[in-house]
Formats: sequence, C-alpha cells, structure tokens
Amino acid sequence: MSNPTGLHGAFRQSMAWLHTWSGLVFSILLYFVFVTGTFGYFTYEIDHWMQPELPSRDEIPSNAEMAELALRHIETDLASQEGELTRYFIGLPTSRTYQYLMAFANLAKPNPDGEGFIRENLNPVSGVPVSDVARDTSGGSILYRMHYALHYMPYEAAYYTVGLATLFMFLAMITGVVIHKKIFADFFTLRLGKGQRTWLDAHNMTSVLALPFMLMITYSGLLFFLVEYSPGTMILTIGVDRGAMQELSSHRYPEADLKDATGVFAVSPAMKDLIAYVEHEWADDQIRYIEINSPGEDNSIITFGAVDQGLYRDRGFTVMRFNAATGEVLAEDPPRPVDSEFYQSVLGLHEGRFANYWLRWAYFASGLLGCGMIATGLLLWAKKRRALVKSGMPIPRSVTFMERANLGTIVGLPLGVAAYFWANRLLPVQFEGRAEWEIHCLFLMWALSFMHAGAREIKLAWREQVGALAAMCLLLPVMNALTSEAHLGNSLAAGDWERAGFDLTSLVFGLALCAIWPRLTSSSTVSDEPTSVENAEEVTGLTAQANKAGG
Repeated sequence: MSNPTGLHGAFRQSMAWLHTWSGLVFSILLYFVFVTGTFGYFTYEIDHWMQPELPSRDEIPSNAEMAELALRHIETDLASQEGELTRYFIGLPTSRTYQYLMAFANLAKPNPDGEGFIRENLNPVSGVPVSDVARDTSGGSILYRMHYALHYMPYEAAYYTVGLATLFMFLAMITGVVIHKKIFADFFTLRLGKGQRTWLDAHNMTSVLALPFMLMITYSGLLFFLVEYSPGTMILTIGVDRGAMQELSSHRYPEADLKDATGVFAVSPAMKDLIAYVEHEWADDQIRYIEINSPGEDNSIITFGAVDQGLYRDRGFTVMRFNAATGEVLAEDPPRPVDSEFYQSVLGLHEGRFANYWLRWAYFASGLLGCGMIATGLLLWAKKRRALVKSGMPIPRSVTFMERANLGTIVGLPLGVAAYFWANRLLPVQFEGRAEWEIHCLFLMWALSFMHAGAREIKLAWREQVGALAAMCLLLPVMNALTSEAHLGNSLAAGDWERAGFDLTSLVFGLALCAIWPRLTSSSTVSDEPTSVENAEEVTGLTAQANKAGG
C-alpha cells in the first residue's frame, strides 16, 4: 500500500529544490528590478528634488493661468517654428504628476527629423522652458523605467528578460508557500546570532510579511505586457495586425459618439470658464491634462482629463469633453467592459498611482521587504554551501564567487543609486549629456562595488561598502545644502515636504546603516574562515530537517 505521507514529503522536497533555483537564477536581476521599482513609488517626488530650480507646489498658479501660459507658448513659439498644428495637449502639474507644465502639439507634416510632434516642458510660474532654467536630469522617472526596461539594451529585449525573471519569481513564491507548512510560525520566529538559522528566519519572515504584496506585484507585472508575453491570445482571437490592435483598444476604451451634446453653455466660453466649470464638477479630482483636437476649426473638441481617485491606471477614466465652438458638454464615454476594468485595476494596483502618501509609504516598505527577501535568500544560499565545507578543505570557487557577488549586488546597487543622486548635485549644470552621465555614474559605482568586493578580504569589503553607503546617505543632505537653495532648512520653512522628505529619508537610511555597521565585525555573513566540522554537521542536520518539514 502506498504511503501518502511519504509521497507528500517527496513532493515538498522537490519543490524545495525548485524554489531555490527558480529564485537564484535571476536573483541579481530581480534585486535590481525591486530596488529601482521601489524608488518608482516616489517617482515625482524624486523628480522634484532633482530639479531644485523649479518652484515648489505651493508656488504653482491656478490651472487657468497655467493653461493660458501653455496655449500662448503653443500658438506663438511652437506654431511659428513648426507650422500647422493639428492637436494641442497641455499637461498640468498635480500631486501625482511632474512639477512642470507640458506643452505638446501634433504636426500636420513631419519635421525634418521625421517627428510628427513637438514638446516643450515649461516652468509653471513663468512659462519659460525648463531647459532654460533648470538642470537636465532623468530624475526618478528613469529609476521607475529601469525596473522594467533596464538600461543599455533594446527595449523589447529588456521587457522580455524582465518578464522571464518575473515568471521565475512568481514560481519561487508559489513553491515557497508549498514547502513552508509552518509558514505562520516562521513569521514569528527570528533567532539572532545563530548563523544560518538567523538568515533562514530572516528570509522566512521577510517573505511571509511581503507575500501578499509580492504575489500582487509579480502577477500584475506579467499582465503589463500580456499581449507581448502571450501573443497566441491575439492570434487565436482577433489577429495581430494594426487593425486588430485598434479593435482591442476600442474594446478596452470605448468612446462616446462626439456628435451628441447635452446643451450646457449657450455661447462659446473662454478656456478659463471651461476650467472653472470642470473644477466645480470635479470637486475631488484634479485636472491632469487639457486636449484640443483640430484647434480653430468648427469641429474642434476640448477634452479635460482627471487624476482619477479610483483604483485605475490613469488613462482617461474620468474625462469631460466640450464642443469648442459652442461650449456644449458632449456625451460621456460608455462604461468600460469588465475585462478592461479588471485589467486597468490590476495595473493601477501595480503602479500605486492612486495611493495617497500613507499608502505609498506602505508600498515603499513592501518593496523594501521584497528587496530584503531576495538579499537574505542570496546570503542564505552562500552560507549553506560554505557551512557544508569540512575543516581544512578548500572553499569551492562557486561559493567564493557568490559571496562576493552578493556584496556587489546587495550593497553595490544602493551605492550606485546614491551616486546617481550625488551626481545630480555635483555635475556642472551646463554639462553636455548631463542626464545620461547621472545614469552612467550609477552603473560605474555599481561596477566599482563588484571590483572592490573581488579585490578585498570579504569581511573588510562588507564593512567598507556599508560604511561608504552610510556616509553617502548622511552627507547627501549636506551636499544638497552646499549646492542648491532647496536644502532641508528652506524646504521645511517653505512647507515643501516633497524635497524635505527626500533629505529626511536619506538621513534615516544613513542612521539605519550606522546601526548595522558595528555588527558586521562578528557577522557570520561576512566571515572568510572555513566552518568547523561540528558546525557543518549541525547545518547539514538543519538543512535536512528543513527539507523534511518543508522549510
């Protein structure tokens, strides 16, 4: 008669192997994705800090004044440079968008560069192009972009690579749930100073605490490129040509018949009157953009889009359209189909743009837990292999390599991000290619971290790199004060909590690293010495016990 318990135990052990290797294969890439993606939850706040020349949000004028500035710039400067324009688009700064005013226009004919549009980012107070008054930077937007598009490689290759890594991550989490039959007990267990036991407990704790977030973020991440990752769905249903894509878009985002009107406004109003009407109707929403199709013609339509307060990715879920000639409010868009509602809600959950500040901090903390889960998994893998080496035997090169790669990954990437912020303040404002060189500094520092980890004794390398990261975090607000007027003191005095919050967060990270730094002397994580036979036997027993129990 078969032994169901034995079969169950064998299945759990096979899942333990799958869990280890599905998590390990793309671990460095996944750590990069989680670090940059975590910063992405404060994309616009980081953008705001990295361009200190732009005004704080309290200085930004009314929507009507900014719309007038943008229209004047489009109709005079852009039209005089590029000729006939067929569509205007004005992006207004809000609490969840950029702090500049965007003026965008489609061209009737492509310009000599082959582009069919022209765009200018303006200072929302003066209307002067941002490039004339503020430093060039990629801001927090590039960190957000790198978590799915990477850098220095073709876009298509990047999102397929990240998609494959995300799939492995999803597999690692599912198998992790299978093998941990004491998953809730593991959450409340943290034995400090116990070598591998400590790292196993830390890995379990961070994994369980972040599990709902991790399942949501990986599943929704795969849905972002649903058509690209599973083209068979399109091929077997509506095809893959341009018409099929337009049909899919029309299904997801149905629009009203723009000939229907509701009769509000008897005469053609000024833009400021339209804005006043929209602001009255949208008491809880902010106007994100104004779009004018066929400007100056009888069939011109003015569309207002909101920063929707619902759980959606912000793609026009709340819009209001007007007949530009009469001011009549046009019919509302019909309801989205259920699949589109689900799709946009899942993407909205992933990006977190709907979240208020408190919920965004929860997203940020969950992202840090995800980083901790990957980091402790890497350290645990190397520690297990080192502990199994008997006294007097040489350490396998694979173990030595992983120990040093762990340092370059876990500490090196945050060092690179810190260098990116430092470069924003230290590179000359008029330096050519400045924005790209900020990014180069990130990857150069990351590469130096790997080189340093390979050249130094691993115990010293950990102390030196963590110490350097702590110093860079603590001194970044000082560097900010020495190089700009938007320092912590002025930001607090002006109530600019976005810039002040950046400096304060940097200080918190620096102080946390200072608390960790003294413990690195005795930490078994950074030990270069072979493990004793007794300890190896203990760890071997622990590993066997964990596999048997599903741990």
